[in-house]
Amino acid sequence: MKIIDILRKILAFLGFGGKGELCYISTGESLPSPMSPEEEAETVAEYARGSEEARLKLIERNLRLVVYIAKRFDNTGVDTDDLVSIGTIGLIKAVGSFKPDKNIKLATYASRCIENEILMHLRKTARTRSEVSLDEPLNVDFEGNVLLLSDILGTEPDGIYRDVEQSAEREMLKESFARLPERERKIAEMRFGLDGREEMTQKEIAEMMGISQSYIS
Repeated sequence: MKIIDILRKILAFLGFGGKGELCYISTGESLPSPMSPEEEAETVAEYARGSEEARLKLIERNLRLVVYIAKRFDNTGVDTDDLVSIGTIGLIKAVGSFKPDKNIKLATYASRCIENEILMHLRKTARTRSEVSLDEPLNVDFEGNVLLLSDILGTEPDGIYRDVEQSAEREMLKESFARLPERERKIAEMRFGLDGREEMTQKEIAEMMGISQSYIS
């Protein structure tokens, strides 16, 4: 299977058009079954030797894990389709950074990465909903100067490194999506925030592009 075909199937699974065995959200069809331990070990070894096909196979065959974990966050008020999309990003990161010599199963490692990606998204969403401005006055000091929230928060080094890391990851995704047809690429860029804007929901994308949400979801 060509790399572009697998990328299209992953996009289809995320709900962005097309039909195929990965279209869980839009068609309810079955996802590919997980690999056996032997097949997984062989595929991991192929990926370690530089096989891009093996990397995408590891992503494709672990999508059931993403759906399983995403469903655990059904009570958060976030659309399940969006949770699955975010979780898939975590899976992609997990496969890319997996170290078989660490004596840990890929499914175990990927589960942590998927859950962490969803949790980070939920935290960011919660902060956005709270609408607390860094320029919001908190108090007045002894000299009569207004204290702002930004004056006491500062910027943590970890936050800087995290921003740089996320920027690099987005560039990797952007390069992969560059092979897609223009319409699919545009949808993917808006969904994952690769066009310099905030990540958009499927509903927002449908409204912006003037298409029905059913086409996307």
